[in-house]
Amino acid sequence: MTQLNGRHEELEHRLEDIEHRVERLKSLYEQYFQGIERLEPRLERTRLHNLVQELRKSQVRNTALRFRINQLVARMNTYENYWNRTVRQIEEGTYRRDLFRARYRAGLVKPGEQLAAEKQPASETGTAAANTAARAAPARATADPLNETNVRSLFNAYVTAKRRCREPVKGLTEQALANTLRKQVPSIMKQYKCKGVEFKVVIKQGKAILKAVPKF
Repeated sequence: MTQLNGRHEELEHRLEDIEHRVERLKSLYEQYFQGIERLEPRLERTRLHNLVQELRKSQVRNTALRFRINQLVARMNTYENYWNRTVRQIEEGTYRRDLFRARYRAGLVKPGEQLAAEKQPASETGTAAANTAARAAPARATADPLNETNVRSLFNAYVTAKRRCREPVKGLTEQALANTLRKQVPSIMKQYKCKGVEFKVVIKQGKAILKAVPKF
């Protein structure tokens, strides 16, 4: 009995340690999604995933301890699904939290809309997303996909992405960006035989880039 109690106590300490590490990993991912951390904490996540799976396979007869382990496994699965979804949307340039930030900086969001967005839970503002990762706002196809409004939004998203990647932005201007993209549009339309081109910002291999998306 003493040996069994000792084993349960050891397992409980191990469980507490893993629970704390899961919460810290959650915090690291939130910092990554907000641009505070540049790199996704993949290594720590892999290590923690393996530890949780080992714990799940443990032979535990104590009902309360088994319940805590099952809860931890379920929580880790939920977090990982959220992280995978957000990272994928970051890579695709559709992470809503970043899109909102870019629109706000471009002056396209009213103060009331900003407050409403800030009150939304992470599952609504962040589960659209950004890893590699992308922090982006697409310039929507209109009669002129590179009109002043779209260029401003795209420029702010591009600057935001470069800063998150710790790339220099000195000398980068809206006008220079617009001129560069306008020169590319005819050749892209000719190459893909498309009716228009939409530009968006994505992060690839740790660098912010502008991606052209042909519109048919």
